[in-house]
Amino acid sequence: MYFLTTIKARAISLGLLPKSHKKRPKSEPNVLPPLIPTELPHILPEHSFALSDQGWTKLTLDQPVDPLQTTSQALLQASKAFFDLPAEKKHEFKTRAGTEEGWNHVPGEKEFITLRSLERVPVELRNAASDFWDVAGVLLDDLVRRVAESLGLPPDALGVYSEPCRKLGVEKTANLLRLFWYESSSNETEMRTVAEAHRDLGLISLVIGDTPGLEVWNRTSQYWFPIEKSFPEPAGSLIIGRQLERLSNSRYQSGGHRVVSYPNPNLDPQSSITPRYRYSIVFVLLAHEPVPVNTDQLTTKITGPFANPVSGTAGKLYREIHRAHFNINTAIEERNRQREVLAARKEMEEQANLKA
Repeated sequence: MYFLTTIKARAISLGLLPKSHKKRPKSEPNVLPPLIPTELPHILPEHSFALSDQGWTKLTLDQPVDPLQTTSQALLQASKAFFDLPAEKKHEFKTRAGTEEGWNHVPGEKEFITLRSLERVPVELRNAASDFWDVAGVLLDDLVRRVAESLGLPPDALGVYSEPCRKLGVEKTANLLRLFWYESSSNETEMRTVAEAHRDLGLISLVIGDTPGLEVWNRTSQYWFPIEKSFPEPAGSLIIGRQLERLSNSRYQSGGHRVVSYPNPNLDPQSSITPRYRYSIVFVLLAHEPVPVNTDQLTTKITGPFANPVSGTAGKLYREIHRAHFNINTAIEERNRQREVLAARKEMEEQANLKA
């Protein structure tokens, strides 16, 4: 609870939360046993509760030198070199139809490139991306195994989904490594959202940025917490995704988050150059698609009976989750179209249930 108490105090000091704010009453008591205390890699004990309770927490880097710190900084520098390339050069890596790999530009928001294998990695990124993936892949695989132990499961019960994706190689894995730069307006005087609120689809996401911008949703106190502004030293953020929420029967809840551009009074309003507000790394650990899923085998006293049992493969689970949510990394018009389709589908399903 220390971390949540600390971030609440921090939010009050920033004027984001009134001192008299009351928690929402819970609809029903939690009758399941607590999670088994487990040492989580790179997460301080006082921060571990937030990971399951809120779906996010701080990832602390070892001082004075941490491989994750050195490889992430090298990758951020490499990403700047890539995004500085002429547009025609970046278009050589444009995302192809039917795949998430490649470079994209969402006007007014961001540019990003998604890597899933070494097949189409720009030379500017190849070494830095491979080095970072090697470190982050092992870290998140270890974290998933510790999460399994906290649920009363053997480490391999969840590690089986993450181990095949630990390395960046020629063969495509389920994991996604996304490099972003977010645009800022030269006359910006108010905070602006550059990646709207959403929850990731995978197991766990690791986010490291070069300047504060990530905000996470505190579901207890109902406010957006500027998690990166709370870091007194270099750190990362861990966010639980929808796959792990399903595989843990919501004992680890997916974390809502967004990216905002904070006002910058030092920007030159006369400049014709689009300011580069934020560079960031998002490493998304997804369950290896061919691996079978059977939540009967993941049920313990701690998880309780699964409210939404899952069977089939991890790939089937991902497609089911993907189908139910809009894609945050498409153009605004496409996002709105997807919302309309999802709303219509939900309405049809509700009508069908009423007739059943």
